[in-house]
Amino acid sequence: MDDPLRPRMEPASLIYDAFQKEAEKRDGREFDEWLNAERQAVFDAAKAYAEKHGLTAPTMTQVIARERLAEGHTDYGAKWAIGVADCMGTKR
Repeated sequence: MDDPLRPRMEPASLIYDAFQKEAEKRDGREFDEWLNAERQAVFDAAKAYAEKHGLTAPTMTQVIARERLAEGHTDYGAKWAIGVADCMGTKR
């Protein structure tokens, strides 16, 4: 099934996919546990993409800052992924 909120361009789409995959594991976890796991998944995906494509890898501080900016939005995951991609120096 297509996700209308999924970004279409890399690396945002790959970052979004990593977030979504980790978010599927929320049930049974405490808030801090799943939040930290999702942040780590986004960080790992962004770092791997940056290393492979010669971009600047985001810091965990940047990942968390972009996540906080996305909080409360209906397109939270997309806003977060695009924000992280932007801090890597990619163009949309």
